[in-house]
Amino acid sequence: MKLLFVCTGNTCRSVLAHRYAARLAAEEKLKVHVSSAGLAANKDIPQPQIVADLLAKEGVKDLKNIPVMLTGKMIKGNDVVLAMTAAHKEEIIARYPRAAKKTYLLADYAGFGKDDIPDPYGLPDVFYFTIFRTIKAAVKAVLKKLKKK
Repeated sequence: MKLLFVCTGNTCRSVLAHRYAARLAAEEKLKVHVSSAGLAANKDIPQPQIVADLLAKEGVKDLKNIPVMLTGKMIKGNDVVLAMTAAHKEEIIARYPRAAKKTYLLADYAGFGKDDIPDPYGLPDVFYFTIFRTIKAAVKAVLKKLKKK
């Protein structure tokens, strides 16, 4: 199973989901390959330090992330694409129509409803804590769902 998390810039939400999911999958010995990308990723925009700090507290060792732009090859090579917002999902499908049957909102795929996971980029650290708490719960639910398949 190949899982791709997508957000805007691939500096915080998708990185948090990707790295946390990869750690959990390895810990649970799940055969899940996890990656992430951004719809408007720019390798010159740094990952906020709070992202590395939050991941470190969860035992994630690979903390450096260079933003990656979403490509058609990435879409094709993944089984499930999880977008952070409805706007992201719509943009993914507009760019890559064949992705429609495998692209979902992260919260919806996790069974939490059709809510967006808001972007904390540039906001105070408390927003990152709150968003990461939601992402962690969603990732756990997604991996549990995939484990049953």
